[in-house]
Amino acid sequence: MNEEILQQLIHMVAENNRITKEIKQELREFKEEMYAFRIEMFGSRDDATRLGRLERQNKHIDAALDLLHRKVSDHEREINRLKQVGQ
Repeated sequence: MNEEILQQLIHMVAENNRITKEIKQELREFKEEMYAFRIEMFGSRDDATRLGRLERQNKHIDAALDLLHRKVSDHEREINRLKQVGQ
C-alpha cells in the first residue's frame, strides 16, 4: 500500500514538474510577445506624434501659400493699376 502511494506521489510530482515547465515556457513566450507589442505600440505612438507634427507643418505651409497668393494677386492688381495710370 505504501509503495503504491509513493508511486502515485512520484507520478504526481513528475506531472507537476512537466506542467510547471510548460507554464514557464508559455510565460516566456507571452513576455516576448508583450515586449514586441510594447515596441510596436511605442513605435506607433512615435509615428502618430510625427504625423501630427507633419499635419501642423502642412497647415502652416498652406497658410503661408494662401498669404503668398494674396500678396501676388495684390501686386498684380497694383502693377496693372500703375500701367493704366502711366498710359
